[in-house]
Amino acid sequence: MDMRAFIQAETLIQRFRKTIPTSTQTARSIDRNDSWNKVVAFARDEGYSDIAAQLEVIWREYMTDEPE
Repeated sequence: MDMRAFIQAETLIQRFRKTIPTSTQTARSIDRNDSWNKVVAFARDEGYSDIAAQLEVIWREYMTDEPE
């Protein structure tokens, strides 16, 4: 399986994490290494809709990636 989408999402998450307060549920979710779905849910709830949408697109690409 092509891991580019996975690496892209993890990089995006870690970069985003540096920009948000530690006290947010999204930050705590990222720090716990929760699933992308949980991170997306917290991000949406807290108004971080851009990152949530980006992760959903990457997730769809990752899940539909055909083995080479």
